[in-house]
Amino acid sequence: MALPAKLIGPAISMITGLITSTSMSFVGLALNYGFQPDFALRWLRAAATSYVLVVPMLVIVIPRIQRFVMRQAGLPTR
Repeated sequence: MALPAKLIGPAISMITGLITSTSMSFVGLALNYGFQPDFALRWLRAAATSYVLVVPMLVIVIPRIQRFVMRQAGLPTR
């Protein structure tokens, strides 16, 4: 089953948001808090919070970045 074209942007936003929110919250928490006994719980809470905040932003920003890059490359932007 193919992904409908109108869902490509939101899918990219959700996947990108998952990768960035989990990795950045892990690094930030590890550097600032250290690996304390409750690290995993704090990390999951921070990752979930940042995911909820970053995905809507990515849904708005990614299409604009894509159009900008395609214009710079001289490609049609739909």
